[in-house]
Amino acid sequence: MLFALCPMLNMTLSELDIGILRLIHQHRIVAFDQLLYIISFTTSFISIGILLTILITSFKVRSKPLRIIFFKILAVFIVAATISLTLKTLIVRDRPFKTYPDIEKLSEAGSSSFPSGHTIEAFAIAVAFSLLIPKRKYIIAVFIWASLIAYSRMALGVHYPSDVISGMIIGSLIGWIVPLLIKINQPVK
Repeated sequence: MLFALCPMLNMTLSELDIGILRLIHQHRIVAFDQLLYIISFTTSFISIGILLTILITSFKVRSKPLRIIFFKILAVFIVAATISLTLKTLIVRDRPFKTYPDIEKLSEAGSSSFPSGHTIEAFAIAVAFSLLIPKRKYIIAVFIWASLIAYSRMALGVHYPSDVISGMIIGSLIGWIVPLLIKINQPVK
């Protein structure tokens, strides 16, 4: 009875995945395609920019705790890239634009679709940054950026929602766990 009332519940996960992607991709505001492309392209530039800003600031204000934060976020960045590349090598999934002719490729895309490497990196950096530098204005900005990266990958037709959701989960776990594992003696204040 419930399945008859809601056709989405009667779909397989694969059908649901492409159905949601079609909804996002085919109902996007086409005038924003170039902006979404630029946002998607900023992933590593923003990540590296955040790292350099923290490093330069740590030397400018002579802050060892800030330098420790830099090394923790750098480790998050490296682990996120490594895990992303490893998973893409182990789990081969065609990009949606290769499988479904109605999905248009509007951005560069590497080999495997699963998981979204851009989303892993953005959420890993966002979570680590927000935990290590808990300033509300920065946290809001970094999560808006990470969410726009995730959305852009689907709107541009290069990732399924499951690729992006997995990237959000994996990236968030990396951003949370890696800094906890790095034990650097912080000076007594």
